[in-house]
Amino acid sequence: ILLLYIYTMEETLTEKRVSYKSTFAACVTAIVNQAVIANITALLFVSFMQLYGFGIWQLGVLVGVNFCAQLIADVVLTVFIDKCSYRALVLTAVALSSAGLIVFALFPLLPFVSGSEAVYAVMLAATVLFSFSGGMLEVIITPITDAIPDSKSKSGTLALMHSFYAWGQVLVIAVTSLYILFVGADKWNFIVLLWALLPISSFVLFSVCPINRREGEKGLKQKGKTMFSPYMLIAMLAIFSAGGTEIIMNQYVSSFATLSLGFDKFTADMAGMCLFAFMMGVGRTVYGVMGDRLNMNVVLVFGSFSCVVLYLIVGLVPVAWVALAACVLCGLTAALLWPGTLVVASKRFPSAGAWIFALLAICGDLGASILPTATGFIADSINLNAAFVICAVIPLVNFICNVLLFKSDKKSNNLMTRS
Repeated sequence: ILLLYIYTMEETLTEKRVSYKSTFAACVTAIVNQAVIANITALLFVSFMQLYGFGIWQLGVLVGVNFCAQLIADVVLTVFIDKCSYRALVLTAVALSSAGLIVFALFPLLPFVSGSEAVYAVMLAATVLFSFSGGMLEVIITPITDAIPDSKSKSGTLALMHSFYAWGQVLVIAVTSLYILFVGADKWNFIVLLWALLPISSFVLFSVCPINRREGEKGLKQKGKTMFSPYMLIAMLAIFSAGGTEIIMNQYVSSFATLSLGFDKFTADMAGMCLFAFMMGVGRTVYGVMGDRLNMNVVLVFGSFSCVVLYLIVGLVPVAWVALAACVLCGLTAALLWPGTLVVASKRFPSAGAWIFALLAICGDLGASILPTATGFIADSINLNAAFVICAVIPLVNFICNVLLFKSDKKSNNLMTRS
């Protein structure tokens, strides 16, 4: 259904009738694959504990390795992305992803992989493979989408593409949870193999689709001038806090639903995490359709301020269903904080290479890892409600950054109009 929708969006997505629909479709399958990589291990935590006797620390190591591998990929591509073929990079990424997921699913079934330690070692190695590929995809998909010829709204196309991460997250959570519920945790391998079909389809699409290249700045001096400009430094802080704002709520909304409303894990995942992702998908899709008819700077300022309010409601309002509704609505208001920062930075530095997306991805990933971890320590020390109140400072920082970016862009546009 999603691919059929993309196929009918030809006027919004491309200047030419046929050329780049397959490119956008390839990017969509790749970003949905990212959602699989980011969520599949967490969704199978309980199953792994029951089947293999894994301890919580082992599951924590898998999450940590996932983040570290993605971050290393971000750093590597910051250096090499403007020196290598986009097609070669993206084909390598999806090949690693499919290999990692297949190893993750199949190797524990082999007779020579016996015992929890051997199974864990295989899962750890497979996690490195598909997590590194996830970091590569996070960096390379954005410039490929950004380079699609688009006569109407490049920022809308970017937002629409990023919306499929949220829709992918909804799909992964719902399908995997229902599979485990009705088929059984002992057959978890087959749902992972099903998800491995995504990067395989991406490989086929990226092999044949047209891929444009974003030509970037030449020389370290010019890159350094862009990287350390006040605007870029503020954008880096903005996406750092955007990553924290989004992932904190996404990571803890199910726990909140369980602790506050007494839901079981399946219901909490569906009513909390899944609805949060659904609202993120709605927000990004609406902007993707509206495109440049909406001012991205205004959307970012409004969205970040709304997140501050919603974080405070979650932490301070004693009515559980109101707090849960605020959690879910935060998915809508936080939807564009990450992709929106990419859009405004790309517009401000149109001559910068794809390295700018890699740099911002590093900052976003750091925020998405460090800030939720800190939230967990705060919640353990006090409680989850108080943690949300304290963490309202994170979307507040994002709000201040977006106000500064808005003022800078407005001033720049006024100068261009006068000249």
